[in-house]
Amino acid sequence: MGERDVWARMTPYEVGIPGREFAEANFPAIRREAEARKVDDTDPGAFLLLGEVGRTLKEIQGEERGGEALHQFGAFLFHAYHFHGAGEPLLLVETEALREAIHHEGSPDGGDARLWEGELPAHAGYLQLPRHLVWSHPDPEGPAEDVDGVFWTRSSGGSLSLLAALGIRGDRPGLSVVPLPPVPLADAPRWPAAPVRAEGEGPDFATTLPGGELDGLYSVIRAGEVLKLVARVMAHVHAHPGVLGATERAPHPRDAGATATGRMAGARPSLLPYRRIGSRQVG
Repeated sequence: MGERDVWARMTPYEVGIPGREFAEANFPAIRREAEARKVDDTDPGAFLLLGEVGRTLKEIQGEERGGEALHQFGAFLFHAYHFHGAGEPLLLVETEALREAIHHEGSPDGGDARLWEGELPAHAGYLQLPRHLVWSHPDPEGPAEDVDGVFWTRSSGGSLSLLAALGIRGDRPGLSVVPLPPVPLADAPRWPAAPVRAEGEGPDFATTLPGGELDGLYSVIRAGEVLKLVARVMAHVHAHPGVLGATERAPHPRDAGATATGRMAGARPSLLPYRRIGSRQVG
């Protein structure tokens, strides 16, 4: 455990959905409509066309939101729905585990990636990254934002959908989300090693923040890097099952002050149970 991963932080699911009671009141109606209409609710496009999805989006976002904002929140609702349906699997990646996944998988022998064929710990879940370790620019004209984590959902058709969540802060509401188009899991073995950045952009995951290399920071500037990062972490877990820890709970918000210091200053603890993904050196 490092100073960036003392406990699981408040997740986008907890920030973007008005409470578990809301999910339990609205998500079953979406499921019933999908079953009645024989719609595959693991298909993001088909999911967004369901009437109950539209109603739920309006209830959360209001009538005034539209266009790209509505599309992005619709993608978020898709992942929140499946995260809830899977039992809310929250995995906290420890700092050393993430560094191992990034650097070991990039080794000439392919590392753990050689043994990974797209296995996932659950059909949907949320992978929370160490705080303020990975950065991105969801708005090219805006400031860099901390990548809090990535939702994943596996479809019945054999594809994987991802959504990156950024900019969660304790001093303001909201967050930024970046949905990725579904990709076939049949291609999973090549994701961890496939180069993503264009020539002249530097190595994949290299920081773009001034002085970021001094603090060992990483950046994702292309969507493919998000996919590559998730693939490497999943390969790490698959190759070393012992790195997946027992279920834990973060301290109650009123008791978190003593540990919400340093890199965790201002963070709010998650109310969800979670499991750690640790280093293979100790797993």
